[in-house]
Amino acid sequence: MLNKALAVIFITAAPFLVSAQSFITAGGGPIPDNNTEVCYDIVVSGLPSVIDTSFGITLTCIDLTHTYDSDLKISLRAPDNTVVVLSNHNGGGGDNYTFTCFSENGVDGWIMFGAPPFSGNWIPEYSINAFNNGMDPNGTWQLCIIDEVPADSGHFNFATITFGNNPPPDPGLPPGICSTTNASACSCPDTTITDCDLLPDMTASAMIIQQEHTEYPGYMTVSNATPNIGYGPLEIRGINVCYCDTQVVGCNTPQCPDGSYPKQLITQRIYHKNGQVMSYWDHPAGTMTYHPTHLHMHVDDWAIYTLRIATADPIPTHWPIIGDGAKISFCLINLGNCSGSPGFCLDTLGNTVLSQDLPNNGLGSVTGCGNEQGIYVGSLDIYGQGLSGQQIDFPGICNGDYYIVSETDPLNNFLETNDNNNWAAVPVTLTQQGTGPVNPTFNATVNGFTASFNSLVPGVTSYMYYFGDGDSSNVSNTSHTYAAPGTYTVTLQLYNGTCTATIAQQVTINSSVGLQEVTFDNLTIQPNPFVAAASVKYMLKKNSMVSIRVYDLKGSLVKEITNSMESAGLHEHRVDGLEAGTYFLRMVSGSSVVNYKLVSLH
Repeated sequence: MLNKALAVIFITAAPFLVSAQSFITAGGGPIPDNNTEVCYDIVVSGLPSVIDTSFGITLTCIDLTHTYDSDLKISLRAPDNTVVVLSNHNGGGGDNYTFTCFSENGVDGWIMFGAPPFSGNWIPEYSINAFNNGMDPNGTWQLCIIDEVPADSGHFNFATITFGNNPPPDPGLPPGICSTTNASACSCPDTTITDCDLLPDMTASAMIIQQEHTEYPGYMTVSNATPNIGYGPLEIRGINVCYCDTQVVGCNTPQCPDGSYPKQLITQRIYHKNGQVMSYWDHPAGTMTYHPTHLHMHVDDWAIYTLRIATADPIPTHWPIIGDGAKISFCLINLGNCSGSPGFCLDTLGNTVLSQDLPNNGLGSVTGCGNEQGIYVGSLDIYGQGLSGQQIDFPGICNGDYYIVSETDPLNNFLETNDNNNWAAVPVTLTQQGTGPVNPTFNATVNGFTASFNSLVPGVTSYMYYFGDGDSSNVSNTSHTYAAPGTYTVTLQLYNGTCTATIAQQVTINSSVGLQEVTFDNLTIQPNPFVAAASVKYMLKKNSMVSIRVYDLKGSLVKEITNSMESAGLHEHRVDGLEAGTYFLRMVSGSSVVNYKLVSLH
């Protein structure tokens, strides 16, 4: 039986329930933080043995307290194990569901477009009429809650289910709402056509980095956010194909022999609009891995944080790296939206974008931290600086001016409308590190393919030049001959016994002396991804100096495949001995430079 106060609330929210039959949970309890689902039983008895469109479930209500509502996925499970998601990571950073009811005629509108604290009567994210399918309603129902993100928790108070005559039919989407089942209201990037893929556009937020970073000796913590300002959702799904190193294993394998966790292959779901018809296709998009600290699945290689020094290069992701972030894999989940966090979402001109500015705002169907994850159009994921791994390590560097650079999807695993706006660069001045040398600098002069470098800074005890092509030198005055023309970023590290200062400048080699215009014809790299080895094949039209090197994601040289003069004709090189991971293969011959992404499963 319902208590008197609760009965009044239900009558106010939905007058047709006066004679309805309602059932309530026996009690409440805590909502654990971070990926532990809790379910509370609602015992239903004395009803007809069939529920359908004549008599069935009409309303379900919940009451809970929780900080940061968008951590939560709330579901109702029937005795026959039919599950309906009532609210899936809605509400951003707001708090609580206070006497919140769900019905298909909810007068407050769709829950995903509401704002907390949620109260009143809302249309659930998925239809509760899915229960009115002829099942026997008598038995144990469950209201289930999962908090999928660390750092917030709450308390569940109660839930009710109400059955009655003539359950309200599904309302259908209101006019003008784009959804994964309603393409008519969705817009293509080119408004003159109605047949297109609806791709996401993932960016990185500079504002949250500016607002939330903390310096410590040797490292800093940093928050980040990845907004979706595109035309389609970013959605990924595990396909239940998992690996331990190169060995295919069951995805329920608890741990690999080396102590790591199995990597599961994932696909990105691309929605396609063709007039009023919505379809989709799936694109291979890397892997996901169980994260033991956060107790849920993380998409691998989703974001990279670095500390860098600026050069004349306009692209910050090309600047020299001073310190690396500890964490590059994340759960992809709606934890906010562009309107709720103004300034987190910017277009390519730096203008603020709000959720309602986006034609397909709200488009998406999955989000969370399990095998299905995603970020809706107009929504964003947020990673607080207090979470495990949210730091950049830079032991031994000197105080000075640097940039925090964040890259979203650095390997371009995901298809987007724009791959050139996935970064944010934020200036930061470090003051808690060592005191560096005064006015560190170096001079560079170029003669043909040879550049000479000179540095003499008082108090410096050791020097290290990195010439930008994989070679280096540890003397203060040196010269270096480049294999091909181009603009190279030369970095110099100076150590004064206390800390290391880093400076950089660009050096342009533009001599045409001895230059041959050479291209890699009929270039193939197979297989890719590979297990033991990949074969690189190409044709040279002329004799040429050829350099083939493998670099890791940080730009460090991992392996040199060849650096020699090769004759005209067909050539083949073997790439092997790489640990599992993603790499870049850089091929240089004359003025031709080719970069390829390599994926080793070994």
